[in-house]
Amino acid sequence: MRKLKHSAPQKKGVIIGGAVILAVAVGLIGMTFMGLNKDSGKITANVSVLGNTMTELTREELTSAIQAIADQNPLKDEIKITFLDNEHSFTLGDIGAEYDVKAIADKAYEAGSESLWNRLFGKDGETAEIPVSIKYDEAKLDAAVKQAAVSLSRSATEFSYEITEEGVRVVKGDEAANVSASDISERLIPKLEEMDFSQIDLPSDAGHAEIDFEALKAEIDREVQNPMLDLEADPSGNTILPAQQGIEMSVEDAKKAYEQSGDSDTFLIPVTFTEPTMSMEEFQKNLFSHTLSSITSSFNPSLKGRTTNVKLACDHCNNIILNPGDEFSYNKAVGPRTYERGFKDATVYVAGTTEDGVDGGICQVSSTIYSAALHADLKITERYNHSYMITYVPLGEDATVVYGSKDFRFVNNTDYPIKIKVTYGSNSMTVKLIGTNLTGKKVEISTKTLSKTPFEVVYKTDETLAVDTQKVKNNGYTGYTTESYRLVYENGKLVSNTFENKSVYKKLDKLILENPSSPEKSGNYVPPETPPATEPTTPTTPTTPTTPSTPEPSTPVTPTPEPSTPAPEPVTPVPDTPLPTVPDTPITPDD
Repeated sequence: MRKLKHSAPQKKGVIIGGAVILAVAVGLIGMTFMGLNKDSGKITANVSVLGNTMTELTREELTSAIQAIADQNPLKDEIKITFLDNEHSFTLGDIGAEYDVKAIADKAYEAGSESLWNRLFGKDGETAEIPVSIKYDEAKLDAAVKQAAVSLSRSATEFSYEITEEGVRVVKGDEAANVSASDISERLIPKLEEMDFSQIDLPSDAGHAEIDFEALKAEIDREVQNPMLDLEADPSGNTILPAQQGIEMSVEDAKKAYEQSGDSDTFLIPVTFTEPTMSMEEFQKNLFSHTLSSITSSFNPSLKGRTTNVKLACDHCNNIILNPGDEFSYNKAVGPRTYERGFKDATVYVAGTTEDGVDGGICQVSSTIYSAALHADLKITERYNHSYMITYVPLGEDATVVYGSKDFRFVNNTDYPIKIKVTYGSNSMTVKLIGTNLTGKKVEISTKTLSKTPFEVVYKTDETLAVDTQKVKNNGYTGYTTESYRLVYENGKLVSNTFENKSVYKKLDKLILENPSSPEKSGNYVPPETPPATEPTTPTTPTTPTTPSTPEPSTPVTPTPEPSTPAPEPVTPVPDTPLPTVPDTPITPDD
């Protein structure tokens, strides 16, 4: 800041006699004390404002001259304020700043007015530099300060990271840090008064934001991934995703790296990388190169509704692809079984008898796929056996489903994708699981019967039938309890024999409806036993009594029991066509 400089007066180089000096001194002192300064109304000393020298000007002329100088030198200075890494600036014009011409003129006039003492003892030609001052619009200054406070304040920021060959490089986040308008004003206003427009640096003790290392680990860690199909973008399986490197981070290592970084904005976390085991070339070469299993089951095409349902379910499951680790859900694949979606009524078993249901035949497709999954050595995650035996796949290889409650699910636990191919003809359907079998693996399912419960024949009256007629409502099925085992062979050698499932199939009694005209004509009729006939005896005429003889002792005879013939076991009838079966629940089950 340039300030006004005052110089001490110098003696003039003239030798004056003592008396004269004394007289002049006494006169001057007298005139000073009497206030008899001589003033012509103009400044007589030289004054300078912003480098412009002025003299011999009246007060009005001096003010006008200073105004002209101010107009020629507009205030263009910029005020810069910093806080942490933020910077904000505004000009003096933004706060309505202008030269305070009146205040400058007052100082200039005072400095330029010359008293008699200065005339006699002052220096010739000395110029006084007048310090300038400004004035500003307080409302505009307040608005500018508030805007600066908002601009400089810092919101909390999240950390960011980048995975590099060396590890995970983390850029720390920042804590929130606010600037108040009063903090700026306290530092700015004194500087404006001193015409000091240098940069203002606001202090802060804000640090870095905390890092949730557990959340960071959850975000960074990933399993190693061999090449796989991009089924989300391309369900047809024609797009391959490249292999992915596995990453594992230690929370303790991350915390240690953070603490050692101090005030640095970044730090490096060491991690463990795991490389894929399969190349893209190997994946493409072996993709869908083998048939893992093929299972065929038959159906009766004359059962129109059931045949329609079987074919619809086949269509919904056909060409589904599973990447390694993916799970197949039969209910998800087939969806709700409704009339609106094309499904038809077909025979189902409910509470030990047959009824029509919209989902009859659905279980034949799920069972055939289950059998194929077993023979492909896939991991089964959900399966239920039927309540009653079925005939289209072997016992222990069936899977009943009920939409919303019972599902059939399995996981592709191989190293390559698997495609489910489901086709059908006029009276049969075939499930093929296409994948990759590099070891020549083959699977057999061994099922043994633990128990067997024969069915019985039951008659029930149905008055809607013609009198003395019968109708077979449903054939009977023997009940079984079985255990199944999965035998895996590689190159003809048994490598594993594991328990697969235990299946319990209830017996289903054969039901015959009838309308007999009399109990004797009912199948339930059992005739009463007839007592054996006895011949009548003729009374005899009494005779002369004789002496009784002593009876001879008799040898007791042990009766020999008549051999009994065991009742023959009912023969389980073999239906001409596969029959639908009944799950335990609900009332309207899938077949």
